[in-house]
Amino acid sequence: ECTNRSLKVIEFNAARGGHWLESVDLLRGVDIVILNEMDIGMARSGQQHTARLLAHMLSMNYAWGLEFVELTNGDALEQERTKGMYNLHGLHGSAILAKCKLHEPVIFRDDVGRYFSDRRIPINAWGYEKRLGGRMGMYARVQVSGGQSLVVGCTHKLQGYANEIRQYIGSRKAVSAGDQKREFCHRIGLPSVDDPEHATWPASCEGFGNGRGDNICSNLEVVVPEATVKPCFERFGVSSQLSDHALTMVTLGF
Repeated sequence: ECTNRSLKVIEFNAARGGHWLESVDLLRGVDIVILNEMDIGMARSGQQHTARLLAHMLSMNYAWGLEFVELTNGDALEQERTKGMYNLHGLHGSAILAKCKLHEPVIFRDDVGRYFSDRRIPINAWGYEKRLGGRMGMYARVQVSGGQSLVVGCTHKLQGYANEIRQYIGSRKAVSAGDQKREFCHRIGLPSVDDPEHATWPASCEGFGNGRGDNICSNLEVVVPEATVKPCFERFGVSSQLSDHALTMVTLGF
């Protein structure tokens, strides 16, 4: 159970999760971390279980959900960088990390669609990516202060299942976040708690970009308004970019 009267939540599209260790300092002290694009056993991310390692380093519980079985080593640059290497497992998905225990997880997944297409189109990185699976959402329940049940969700460009997610949430308090259009909040019956003026993509150590691809939805009270953080690791005067998405965070209360 999370016993505080407020929860600090961070959403982050971690771009394969290969820089999970460098991300630790940006995520310390957070109650719930919602992550997109976390690899397991991919050459491009060092064959690591990125979500489990990050959760262990932060002393948090985690749930990871499969989005795609990757049948190649990734996009053109990733294939060039990993030439001659193979994927140990070839799995790619999303994750929820929480200081509270996670209960009753469920996955909602779109059809595979054009991600498995033989055509060279933007959605499959011009033919370099071939994937089995579909865009997905993962939801679970946690116990918070006073024994309340809170629904926590992680989505990544999910198109369908709005009604099913509404039913899963029911009358409970909830927070749902991910690399998802802002209007998705309305579709699942939750207010958006982010600031649409805050850009999150394409982000770097120099700036936040000019688009908004990452959003947080919740029917909890906003205690500290949403803010964004550059996806940047700095040590000894050297900066390293962790992703092309900024982190977005908010503190919510009961």
